Amino acid sequence: MKIEKLYKIGFFDIDPQFKLRIHSTARLFQEMAMLHSTKIGEGPEVLFEKGVIWFLNRLEIEFFRYPVLGEDVTLTTWSRGFKGYKGFREYHIHSSHGDIARGSGVWLFYDFKRKRILKVPAQISRLYEIEKEKWFDKEIGDWQACGKIQPEQEMDISLRYSDFDVNGHVNNTIYLGFLETLYHNTINSNSRQIKNIKIRFNREIGRTKERVRSGWKKVNGVYHCNIFDDSTVYADAQIIPMDI
Repeated sequence: MKIEKLYKIGFFDIDPQFKLRIHSTARLFQEMAMLHSTKIGEGPEVLFEKGVIWFLNRLEIEFFRYPVLGEDVTLTTWSRGFKGYKGFREYHIHSSHGDIARGSGVWLFYDFKRKRILKVPAQISRLYEIEKEKWFDKEIGDWQACGKIQPEQEMDISLRYSDFDVNGHVNNTIYLGFLETLYHNTINSNSRQIKNIKIRFNREIGRTKERVRSGWKKVNGVYHCNIFDDSTVYADAQIIPMDI
């Protein structure tokens, strides 16, 4: 079963060029995943009462173009199935002008009281009508993330109250905002937008943290990135710019 929603790109979705931000794209994807779960009766409030949540482990987004302020788009998501403690989900943004972006994510089913991942219960997985359609040839779950890097360049990040969600840690979509800022402030000197971004979320950033850092290292034309501090790599990622 595919879930669709019509959406108009708003002022708070865009960057200084009036184009959709990557952070906003990730947020829209997350909201569509929650909408799907809510429609089948297992939304975030229901799961939270049971002491469990879904959290995003890996995400890939590929852009064909960036929509602009006021543009009408269609957001689509569907479940591609479950395996053990993992759920596999696809995303699509398009308009009357064609494809805008595709996405693929791996979600983990997590018991936040016992602080451990769980096998997805059959009574939950059977509620989803599975669609096998996918865009990427390679699974994001099979992507070999870069791990810890020695950055060529890095930035300090001060954490804000608004970065934290109901789970008490920095929301995963905010990580994409950190990387977007890193890219445009330290890499993008010729207005090249991001074509493809992959991220693996390794550790949560809790409320006690006041700041972290982001950094990149260029390897064969691809930017390997970390969100980190002195002791922990919270996420590792890969960015590929669009061709000019």
